[in-house]
Amino acid sequence: MLKVTGYSDDNIEIDGDIRDEFDRYNSDGDYLAFSDGTVLFAKYDDNGIWRFTVIAKGNLYDSKVDGDVMADTADVINFKDGIKWVVCGKDFTK
Repeated sequence: MLKVTGYSDDNIEIDGDIRDEFDRYNSDGDYLAFSDGTVLFAKYDDNGIWRFTVIAKGNLYDSKVDGDVMADTADVINFKDGIKWVVCGKDFTK
C-alpha cells in the first residue's frame, strides 16, 4: 500500500511500499507520476492545505480523501500494493 499527502508547507510525503519526500517549498505546483500510470497535480493552496488533483488514474489508484481547512489536514491519495516508483516534476505533456 502507498499513501501520498503533504506535510508542513514544503514537503510532499510518500509512505508505505516507498518511503520518501519531495521538498517543494514555494512551488507553484508539481506533477507526480506513478508506475501504475496515475498522475497527480500537487499544490499547497492559499488556505495552507496540500491539494492533490487526479489528472489520470492508474490501475493501482485506490482513493482520495479531501483535506479539511478547519481540521488542518491535507488531501490524502491511497494506492493498492504494487507501486514501484514515483517521480515529481514541473513539466507534463499528454
